Amino acid sequence: MLKGNIESLKSSVLEEIEAIYDFKIPGGILITQDFASKMAELTEKINREIAVYIDRKGNITDISIGDSSTVSLPLVEGRRSFNRLSGIRCVHTHPSGGGMVSAVDLSSMLNLRLDAMIAIGVKEGRAYEIYAALPQRDDSGEFKKSKIFGPFTADDDRINQLIDYIFQIDKEKTLSLHKNKEESERAVLVGLESGSKNKINGMSYGERSLDELEELATTAGAVVLEKILQVRPRKDPAFYVGKGKLEEIGLICQVLHADLLIFDDELSGAQISNIESIVGVKVIDRTNLILDIFAQRARSKEGKFQVELAQLKYRISRLSGLGIQLSRLGGGIGTRGPGEKKLETDRRHIRRRIKYLNSQLEEIENRRNSLRNARSDNYMPVIALVGYTNAGKSTLMNKLCDADVFAEDKLFATLDPTTRKLPLEDGKYALLIDTVGFIRKLPHHLIEAFKSTLEEAVYADLLIHVVDVSSEEVEEQVKVVDSILEDLGVLDKPIIMAFNKIDLISQYIRPGVINKNGKSFEISAVNGDGIEELKKGILEALPQNEAEVKLFVPYAEGWIISYLHQNGKILNEEHKEEGTEIIAKISISKTGTLKKYFV
Repeated sequence: MLKGNIESLKSSVLEEIEAIYDFKIPGGILITQDFASKMAELTEKINREIAVYIDRKGNITDISIGDSSTVSLPLVEGRRSFNRLSGIRCVHTHPSGGGMVSAVDLSSMLNLRLDAMIAIGVKEGRAYEIYAALPQRDDSGEFKKSKIFGPFTADDDRINQLIDYIFQIDKEKTLSLHKNKEESERAVLVGLESGSKNKINGMSYGERSLDELEELATTAGAVVLEKILQVRPRKDPAFYVGKGKLEEIGLICQVLHADLLIFDDELSGAQISNIESIVGVKVIDRTNLILDIFAQRARSKEGKFQVELAQLKYRISRLSGLGIQLSRLGGGIGTRGPGEKKLETDRRHIRRRIKYLNSQLEEIENRRNSLRNARSDNYMPVIALVGYTNAGKSTLMNKLCDADVFAEDKLFATLDPTTRKLPLEDGKYALLIDTVGFIRKLPHHLIEAFKSTLEEAVYADLLIHVVDVSSEEVEEQVKVVDSILEDLGVLDKPIIMAFNKIDLISQYIRPGVINKNGKSFEISAVNGDGIEELKKGILEALPQNEAEVKLFVPYAEGWIISYLHQNGKILNEEHKEEGTEIIAKISISKTGTLKKYFV
């Protein structure tokens, strides 16, 4: 069976090419003159590259046809041992006449661990010159280098002496110990520019989004090799960026030794399958990447449940045609997580698991509601830190509460909500809650899965919107956060804006955003600038849940004095003949018991 670009070729020509399968190369021979001549003749006839794969027994295992300059190299089914060659060599033609192996040829040889990459330069229907590239081991024992031999003529027997060299370099060699460690995946990022090209600080929306995708990939542990932004009016429903562009991207992946392709939008299962069939590497989308980061960050039982729920909801609609991802049990970005590792799980099992996770999260939510009710009875104000991911929320919490919450200069460093006691300026305390950061293109089902966590903002008495003013996209990030807060229905709450990282910008540059819902404070959570002013602003912005009351307490009712000390603050006492006249400040929710003593 022929692979590759066989469109417009006559059936008689295809039969001639398929007849190559009947060739058998003798043992100890790399390539025969007859075989090279036949390859050249057919290449001249179709003006396209032909690639033939040969095993060590001399059998033809695969034939692929490309255009006039490139040929798609299918995945080779050879030896599985990482530190051995595949046992398969590739012989392919160059219709241009030059036989020198290209960078793509060398990259493909090393990626597929081929025995050799042989290129035949075709000129006027004959094998003009032949080059052979062989893989070489580096100091660690990996096939990371190559050596080129040639040029040879078709009748030059010296090329066949390379067979012995192949066997020599294929001898097993113990790899360095570092190979036992999990290596970073090598990623190429792909984005699409299809909307407005309005630029902020010289960058379009697509460019900014792709930069953010790079941050996400780095956070997930990938090494980003290349970023590709395709400009087209709309997404290709089957191939996202178009089939031609994907073929180009596939070659880039070969040259760069990339093993992961990350797309900046959510892809359907069919799109992932279509793309993988062309590029030959694992494909994930932005949503899967974010889920992977969440899987790494989840620490609490609730966080792990939420991540697994989001992963299952993402995968259930993609069970058909997920391609390379579904053929793996797990491993690498996009396949980690606290939940099921076997992605071939059927829909019924996934739905059963989703039902179970929802019930568990509902129980956790009920317990959280009980805690909220208890806080309400003993009134302690609740303040929630919200903002774009990596704005510095956890660092600010540490500074305000003198805490040691995990803070890192990476996206989604905080996933599980963290609560600490915040001392207020009036000597009392509030609860400060650090929430998961927001990001553009945050999928709806992800928000739904983390609804219980995000509800900390819904039930808070005050929101502190932490803004990274050093970011060139500060205005857009504020819009993203405001949009999500609007979806949560909390924009009517008191909101303080904390313009963080003020130490990273010039004193002559001020933030270009304003707080429509309250006051703003310029701070640095790292060095403490503006923190005292922020604390005063927090106290002023908190809703007043205390009332100043005047009571007359008979001497026989001494319990009231203790009650006031426990639940409020006595401001003044004046002893009279039959009792004590008291002015006190107390929580409004605690005044009901005392009404008959009001003056």
